[in-house]
Amino acid sequence: MNQPFTFGIELEMMVALVREGQQHPDPTESRIVVFPARDDIIDISRNKSIDKSQISATYYLNRVAAEFSRIIREAGFTVAEDSADSSGWAVIGDTSLCHPPHGDRDADTEGYAWCGVEIKTPALPFTTESLQAVRDVCTLVQKHFKILVNTSCGLHVHVGHGKSGFSTYNIAKIMAFIYTFEPQISTLHPIHRYTHEHGKTMRDTCNYTQQFQRTYGERPSTLMTITKILTLTRHEDKALRTELAHLVTTKGNGKNGSYNFNGITFLQLDFPKPTIEFRQHEGTMDGERITQWIKLVVGMVSFIENEEFGTFVDLLMIATDKEKWKKLGDGQDAQKEAEMGPIPADGALTIIDLLRHIGLNEQADYYHDKVWKHHIPMVISVSTDKEQQRLQVEVPERPQSR
Repeated sequence: MNQPFTFGIELEMMVALVREGQQHPDPTESRIVVFPARDDIIDISRNKSIDKSQISATYYLNRVAAEFSRIIREAGFTVAEDSADSSGWAVIGDTSLCHPPHGDRDADTEGYAWCGVEIKTPALPFTTESLQAVRDVCTLVQKHFKILVNTSCGLHVHVGHGKSGFSTYNIAKIMAFIYTFEPQISTLHPIHRYTHEHGKTMRDTCNYTQQFQRTYGERPSTLMTITKILTLTRHEDKALRTELAHLVTTKGNGKNGSYNFNGITFLQLDFPKPTIEFRQHEGTMDGERITQWIKLVVGMVSFIENEEFGTFVDLLMIATDKEKWKKLGDGQDAQKEAEMGPIPADGALTIIDLLRHIGLNEQADYYHDKVWKHHIPMVISVSTDKEQQRLQVEVPERPQSR
């Protein structure tokens, strides 16, 4: 029997603030938007030579993080001593987030400056109480601060078994499952999360796909890739972990992909987070959306670990047998769909079908009217020996019932 699950999440958001010397855009705003100076060496109040009403909101991050931590602590939650402390809630700045988001410079700032903040939960047991704590902190933050989430923000979920991590056997099964059903999983996310700077799709951009395409001029079949994953052998278990992670990682860093296996590689065996990170979900502070996604990814990993290997492989074979073609964004997807029908994720084997098969009926009911059909992936660069192809983007259809 597998050990109990643990999880941790990272909530990304933009926080409104009024700079020193800036006129308050809305004096009736009751939430905290004026962040008091701090008695530390990096606080901008110590610099008398700059116009504090004009500098980047990034310089206020230490104040914002301190105020967030105070509110969370006063509500009875343990706050981490630093960002590396996984025993408490941590609040850190995130300069990769921006408002207005890239590509939407006309977005309304409401007269405020905005800085990016990330809230990290402690390592939590996967229990009803832990999920409620996540909901409570989301409600708490929205009550006390003026925040928003935009297309630059994400929700990241780490799944593990405490400090024990995963067996190499189960790691290979998890990777093969994700690779097989990535098209289905992606239909739960809007197009801007299909593949982006910090969350590229495994099938399109992982090292194995890229190397295969450079060598043979075409992408490997799904069956070929999962066979490679499940039959890869090494004398040393630690070396096998590293090789497995390299196959499915985008370039050299798991944080470039929608799924991050950095925590389970050979070099990371003593890493404080021996987890698998799910990075594709868009940013949200909706407690129900967050907890449903947590329950989905934990439930999915639980199914993978507990399913008997032969039955597990049978499921993968059923999926690959249904896959007659893949969306490549090469201008021929519509024609292929007209000739061969929709890909399984849009027809014969949807994410809702998959969730019901693996016993996640609650999530199947929750997501049944929240499924996207993506016509073409985001822009993806694929390098070959002869050329570099850039795929185009089309507007996706709205979510539809399944």
